[in-house]
Amino acid sequence: FPFRPADRIVCAWTAMQKVDRTNGCLVVLPGTHKGCLMVHKYPEWEGGVNKMYHGIHDYDKSLPRVHVPMERGDTLFFHPLIIHGSGRNRTEGFRKAISCHYASSDGYYIDIKGTSQEYLGKEVEEIARQRYNIAAVDFKDVWRMRCRLVKGERKNL
Repeated sequence: FPFRPADRIVCAWTAMQKVDRTNGCLVVLPGTHKGCLMVHKYPEWEGGVNKMYHGIHDYDKSLPRVHVPMERGDTLFFHPLIIHGSGRNRTEGFRKAISCHYASSDGYYIDIKGTSQEYLGKEVEEIARQRYNIAAVDFKDVWRMRCRLVKGERKNL
């Protein structure tokens, strides 16, 4: 995310159907939220990946993993820096979920130029230009368009 502090952001992932290891339940690496933002890249998977699907390439693969099977309607809240992902869906069906992120309006935007998030920002800008038929758009503008105040007073975000 192009805003900080990360400790004022929470992710919510809600299963819209039963999810388990066969259809790709979430996996988290406990304690990794205490680290810094890791560099994200496209995984080098056979058959490729969906646009905007990024993974972390350089992490300690010996860290313990926790698979999180969930029933329909279960919601997992987690810190945005925790290393997380999902396993491959090995079924013929879909794995449906709703993902939402909440951030304090006290947060502030950062300049992503020269950071590991710069290439992601360029991708988001490209998609926004195509989807909304906008000639010029900034990464921060995209977030401003998509953010909604849930409660309280809008400050920075």
